[in-house]
Amino acid sequence: MVQVFSDRVFILVTQMTKMGNLLYASQEENATGGKNFSVNFLMGRRDDPLLTIYARQLVEQIGRAREMPLLLAITLKEEGRDSGTFQEVVSTILKLRCW
Repeated sequence: MVQVFSDRVFILVTQMTKMGNLLYASQEENATGGKNFSVNFLMGRRDDPLLTIYARQLVEQIGRAREMPLLLAITLKEEGRDSGTFQEVVSTILKLRCW
C-alpha cells in the first residue's frame, strides 16, 4: 500500500497482515550539493539492517521525483528476506509512481 500525504509518503509492505516495524526516512541536501540520508526506527526491531536498506532505497528513489520523507511500515517473513523479494518489492512500489 502506498499513501501520499502533503508532507510525506506512507508505504506499507507486509507478508504477515500486520504493520510490524515502523521507520522514518528522509533526505537533505548537504553543503557540497550531495544528499544525506537518515533512517530512524520508530517501532519494532532496531537490529535489522535489511529494513534500513529498504527505507534508504525507497526514500532515495522517491526523492528523485519529489523530495518527501518516507514513513515505512514493513514486516517480512524469513523466507521473504532474499534479494529477489527486495528487488520485487522496490520495483512494485516504484511502478506505482503516485507521488
